[in-house]
Amino acid sequence: MNIGITDYPAHSGLDISGLPVYTVQCNLTNPPTIMRTTDIGRAMVTGKCADVGKTKGPILRGLSARAPYFHNGSAGTLKGAVTFYDMRFNMGLTIQQQEDLVAFLKSL
Repeated sequence: MNIGITDYPAHSGLDISGLPVYTVQCNLTNPPTIMRTTDIGRAMVTGKCADVGKTKGPILRGLSARAPYFHNGSAGTLKGAVTFYDMRFNMGLTIQQQEDLVAFLKSL
């Protein structure tokens, strides 16, 4: 799945300062499509432009013990990960709902 954590420039709240940036040109479109990403992802296996940036989703059990978050460590805390998802997908969570979600994730 591609949730936007490999996008360049990065979505607000993600720290990608230590990551390389790759430029990928897909010649299957007319004109060719040029993408920038911090991780080519599944496309390294399939060779498909549609797979650029797709990564495997994590198992949530024991999540709170595995900081930093996302495959590239771009969210340092669970709060940062929840804030990213809230902003990326326009969920509109209140501060209390974000805190409740963080507490729930810590309980897994």
